Amino acid sequence: MPYSGRGRPALYCSKAHRNRAWEVRTAEQRLQRDIAAAAACAEPVREVVTETVTRTRTRVETRLERRPPTAAQDWVKHLAELTRQLEPGGNLNGEHWYHGRLYGALLDVVVALGDAYPAGIDQLKPRC
Repeated sequence: MPYSGRGRPALYCSKAHRNRAWEVRTAEQRLQRDIAAAAACAEPVREVVTETVTRTRTRVETRLERRPPTAAQDWVKHLAELTRQLEPGGNLNGEHWYHGRLYGALLDVVVALGDAYPAGIDQLKPRC
């Protein structure tokens, strides 16, 4: 670096180089401190271990997440699952803030079912 004759002579040509030198110095100090505390070793890493976790979804889980059922039998299974979740100990049992929405949606379904059935909802008898 050329020296102008005034002040302290510059050690670095730019602020970026000065910052980089500080990063290198402090990294060396941290490494030496970690080696002394046995938190790190000076030997190179010999192997890298990676772990891949694969989650296998069942057919039922996949269908529940992707799209609603199109067959009546599948709707019956879904509604049975809703019933199970609303029973004591089920995960929807205590979420009372959703119960009104569920009730309204189920009423809409019952009305639509009555409109779809030729004789009306009053003539339908539940089958198990």
